[in-house]
Amino acid sequence: MLIKLLGIADILTILALIGSTFLPQQIIIIMGIYLIIKGLFFIVTGSLFPNFFDMISGVYIIIVSFGFSHWIPTSIVILFLVQKAFISLI
Repeated sequence: MLIKLLGIADILTILALIGSTFLPQQIIIIMGIYLIIKGLFFIVTGSLFPNFFDMISGVYIIIVSFGFSHWIPTSIVILFLVQKAFISLI
C-alpha cells in the first residue's frame, strides 16, 4: 500500500514538473523536497543507485521552480519518474 502511495506521489511530482510554469512555486518546491527526503530515506535503508537519482531529480525540480530549466534534463527526470511510478503501481 505504501509503495502505491509513493507511486501516486511520483505521478503528482511529474504533473508538478510539467505544469511548473503555471503552478505556484511553493508546490514545485514541496515536490522537490519530497523527492529529496524519499531518496535520503531509502539510501539510509539500503539501496543507493535509484534513490540517488531521486535526490538529483528533487534538486532539479527545485531549480525548475526558480525558472531555470531545459528540455533535456526535464525529459530525463520525467522519464525516470514515470518508470518508477509505473513499477510502483503494478
